[in-house]
Amino acid sequence: MAEQVSTEEITYCAVHPDRETGLRCNKCGRLMCAECAVQTPVGYRCRECVRAHDDKFFKGTTADYGIVFAVAVVIAALGMVGLSFIGGFLLFVIILAIPIGGAVSEVALRLTGRRRGRYSGYVAAAGALIGALAPGLILYGQLVLSLTVIVYAALVAITAYGRFRLSI
Repeated sequence: MAEQVSTEEITYCAVHPDRETGLRCNKCGRLMCAECAVQTPVGYRCRECVRAHDDKFFKGTTADYGIVFAVAVVIAALGMVGLSFIGGFLLFVIILAIPIGGAVSEVALRLTGRRRGRYSGYVAAAGALIGALAPGLILYGQLVLSLTVIVYAALVAITAYGRFRLSI
């Protein structure tokens, strides 16, 4: 009886050339290993195809990032100053920080024409953190970290970030 010779060619992942695979992206046909594969509703795709698909939703420009950052700094700083005038009680901070974070993202979205970039949420959160800490630096010349400032900064930043992540 004759031996059967396998005619299958050994293929390797396009990103990890040391890994054998037979899996291909169902969009571009690129070979990929299990680590590189992303399961989508229509099958497995490579990370590059998934990222290209996601890029359709991100229309923000670098100028939009600047607007988002500036709005976040200004509104978060004004909110911190306002809270210090009414007395920075932790309960007031918790109640008012979330709407202030929502205002940061809503004003930024309106000024950018509802465009957002892939990193707009991160930029808004960074601006909110800087804006929350800026009044202490300006008024006292030093970084003022009290529990109310930390809670306010965290809540405003998380809310602004979350709003950018949810909106399309």
